[in-house]
Amino acid sequence: MAKPARSLAPKLVGRESRAAGNATRDRVLAVALDLFNAHGPDRVTTADIAAAAAINEGNLYYWFARKAQIVEAIFVQFETAMLEVAHRDLGAPNLRETYDTYQRGWFDLTREYRFFYRDGMALRAMVPELKSRINALNTNAQSEVRQVFDVMRSNGLMRATDDDLAALIANLWIVSGYWMDFYALRHDGAVIEAEALAWGARQVESLVRPYLV
Repeated sequence: MAKPARSLAPKLVGRESRAAGNATRDRVLAVALDLFNAHGPDRVTTADIAAAAAINEGNLYYWFARKAQIVEAIFVQFETAMLEVAHRDLGAPNLRETYDTYQRGWFDLTREYRFFYRDGMALRAMVPELKSRINALNTNAQSEVRQVFDVMRSNGLMRATDDDLAALIANLWIVSGYWMDFYALRHDGAVIEAEALAWGARQVESLVRPYLV
């Protein structure tokens, strides 16, 4: 007599359970990112995150025992996104539009993960172990941007010395990291929305413009 086929139900149930669990974790990270962007990570509680994710706080602790772990998990996403932007294929290196697209990628990153740019001091106090990872990420990304500027120079789209580029890249990172604080101070704590992001983009563009041919 043939053996009865083994039931696949336990495997399917386990797979479905893992998928549901991953969906919950992803939802927690998505709503936490929205809340951190809107209010700052130091002003958002785990209770706020659980409520926004439509789960109870006990379920949240199953995935993340501390708010700092949520920040770290979002940083992993940010790290991946920044490296994708930094390493993006330039396509046609002799066209100015190529670099406009590359630059927009950085602005999109700033918009999506703006609390990392705006709340640096609060983040370092909350998750001090991120400091070395942020430094390493910035070093990697700055190296990629330097290569992009070198390609622009070789294609006659940019005129700058090596020293100019070193100073430009440092200033780009300074302005990108601190313009949100400056804007909020000037506008009485205004939320960083589309108008503010457009203002920030203009400040960054103004640094590059003098070197463009």
